[in-house]
Amino acid sequence: MKTEQINLRLDADVVSALERVARAESTDRATAVRRLLEASLRQWEVEHAIDEYRRGDVSLGRAAEEAGLSQWELQERLRRERVAYPLDVEEVSARLLELGVDAEWSGEPTLPDIPPQPGGVLLVGINPAPVSVAAGHYYQGRLGRRLWRRLERLGLLVDPVPGQEDEAFAEAGHGLTDLVKRPTRAASEISKEELEASVETLRSKLQAWKPGLVLFAFKAAARVLLGPSVKPGAGPGVEDAATFLLSSPYAPGAEAERVDRELLELLGSEPLVAADHELTQRVTNNDLHQGQIRLKQPARRFFPADKGRVEILLRGDRLQAGYDPRLGPPPKSPVLRIGRQRLREAVRPNEQLHISRGLAGVVRLD
Repeated sequence: MKTEQINLRLDADVVSALERVARAESTDRATAVRRLLEASLRQWEVEHAIDEYRRGDVSLGRAAEEAGLSQWELQERLRRERVAYPLDVEEVSARLLELGVDAEWSGEPTLPDIPPQPGGVLLVGINPAPVSVAAGHYYQGRLGRRLWRRLERLGLLVDPVPGQEDEAFAEAGHGLTDLVKRPTRAASEISKEELEASVETLRSKLQAWKPGLVLFAFKAAARVLLGPSVKPGAGPGVEDAATFLLSSPYAPGAEAERVDRELLELLGSEPLVAADHELTQRVTNNDLHQGQIRLKQPARRFFPADKGRVEILLRGDRLQAGYDPRLGPPPKSPVLRIGRQRLREAVRPNEQLHISRGLAGVVRLD
């Protein structure tokens, strides 16, 4: 690699800080400066690409290329920072047509679809309520707020802001849509023709978004897609996705508890679709002694861009692990630090584990 010498004059405090970094990393000061500078430049490239994407100057693919990230990694970063791409009405219609969704804009305010991550949960309703449209968030009526509290108990959203529960739901990797986008005060105001036409539209969304589970909060929505005989609990698969109908808000307590337990078992089970996955590196005796699992480079897309604590499911056991992407330079294998005892209880020497994202958004290692 071609190099060029640059002479800099730095404040004494900065020099002292560099000395501390060099001692902590057991390296010389010049190497510490190069590492910090490269890390800072990489961070600037990511932030600059996000700003360009936020302004609408570049596409998602171009922003990911400039940031040096995969599109999946950039989408994770955008989701955490709540960055939305600025589309006008014509662009929204064009994007929907690309997905195979024939959506004609009527000029009437409604709630936009929130696509799930592949393998996530898609919550499907009949149509938006005016109170929700006015608030700009899904399920803001009396029954809707009860639904959010129920989904929070089931672990499908964490620490939601009241009135903005759909944002926490989306941050967990899940999505929302309605059979009909036209808001009404009552579902009975939706015509039979509108509901029949919505089936193919919903199927097109399922084909494009590839959710792991289609979740119906209310029976009226489930009957449109699954038929009049549908009952609370797991239903027939549709477009390679599992389906599930929650019990009625007015169901007896024992019935609601039974259905909720069934859903919890489903959410904690093996992935319901052939989900995106990667293999870890083989766990060596040294890894077991260090209490760590080394990952392959592509597995970074399942984890945050930065070093920190992450929640994982290790062979069905939910726990907190330390994650280090080890971006370098030079980049090294990312590492999950589990702890010796927990790791030895779950993994044997020379094993490789499958990495995937479960329905509740938690990274699984099986």
